[in-house]
Amino acid sequence: MTHAAVGAAVDRRELVELTTRLVAAGQPWCENSLDGPSRPPEEERIARPVGDLLREWGFTVELVGRTPQRPNVVATKRFGAGPSLMLNDHLDTYPSGPPSRWRVCAGNPYSAVELDGRIYARGTSDTRANLAALLTAAKRIVDDPPEYGTLLVVLTVDEERNGIEGSKYLVDEHGLRPDASITVEPTAWTDDGRSGIALAVAQTGHALLDITARGRSSHIWRPDTGVNPALFLAEFLADIAADPVGDWPVSVVGLHAGETGMAQFTPLEASARVAAVNIGPDVVAGRLLEEFHRRLTAARPEGIEVDVEFAPGPTFVAGTVPLTDVDPLVAAIRSAYRGVSGEDVRTYTKPAFNDTIRFRHVGIPAVTFGPGDDGWAVYDESISIDRMATAVQVIEAAVRQYFSAAGPT
Repeated sequence: MTHAAVGAAVDRRELVELTTRLVAAGQPWCENSLDGPSRPPEEERIARPVGDLLREWGFTVELVGRTPQRPNVVATKRFGAGPSLMLNDHLDTYPSGPPSRWRVCAGNPYSAVELDGRIYARGTSDTRANLAALLTAAKRIVDDPPEYGTLLVVLTVDEERNGIEGSKYLVDEHGLRPDASITVEPTAWTDDGRSGIALAVAQTGHALLDITARGRSSHIWRPDTGVNPALFLAEFLADIAADPVGDWPVSVVGLHAGETGMAQFTPLEASARVAAVNIGPDVVAGRLLEEFHRRLTAARPEGIEVDVEFAPGPTFVAGTVPLTDVDPLVAAIRSAYRGVSGEDVRTYTKPAFNDTIRFRHVGIPAVTFGPGDDGWAVYDESISIDRMATAVQVIEAAVRQYFSAAGPT
């Protein structure tokens, strides 16, 4: 490792141009929704060109997945004896929504716009710009190769839907087991005019729940003769939003009551889909359902029947146990961040899902560190170009320090 290699300035123009290309690649076919997209995603449209790029840089590249349209990229570059370290990101994005709501991008969410030191487009902060930082760091490493270690670049499909076809498939069915992993996803922060990139050493989990209430219909002129499940469910949802079940805040993401053509009558059934977050590593799926069912049962009036179940698909994910400061990967990132920024990196538990969770669940020491904002903008998503450049340098330095500290083990 040379000091010049780690300290070399990042070409911001090249970083912006790479981000612009990645933002547009394969879209809108790579959009993916937690509750099931309107059409199956086709991450192949970005996986193949990125895989070709990694091959040009000297990586051995595999495209692996259940279907040809949804391949994960598994790229490997061996420098010498020693441990393997994975750089991870994902290829799908969350949906862009109506184009008219993208004001900065003039109605085209996949046409990146550079403005005031930031890049705006769907998939900048989460996560195509993080991917650009990852790829740039990987290229800098192979251009001045370390003496020890094996570098993996693993880019997954289906992360936006809990990684079922991506990270979970890779660890469960493909046998992916690097010695350590950095997921380059949003961990940036802004506080009192200062900003930086934090290091997530743990993550909380989440669940998607379907709640149903059934009552007794009545004519709208005689509501006193029925029991309206919509009224009960509305009150219950407001109650658990103000006073969460357990330690799990909820967001209502779907709500339905009544039937088309039956407006003279109160509904027989009402249902809601809620997302519960902040789920720790000690919470099992059965306990979560029991707690929600207990709260529902306690709140229901006479004449109302209730039920709660997980939404279709694997929609429960437990959190992870934090890695400590003595972990070699955490130590390498701490040292690298201090060397690049002159400050100590903040550590925290990231309150969201990404592939790190799936890696931690099978025992891989994995963290999350990336320049995207931990704010998840619905529209006019953006990322700081300066933070992207910082992330490139920190990731490069951390990889080199991790390999150097381990040596030819």
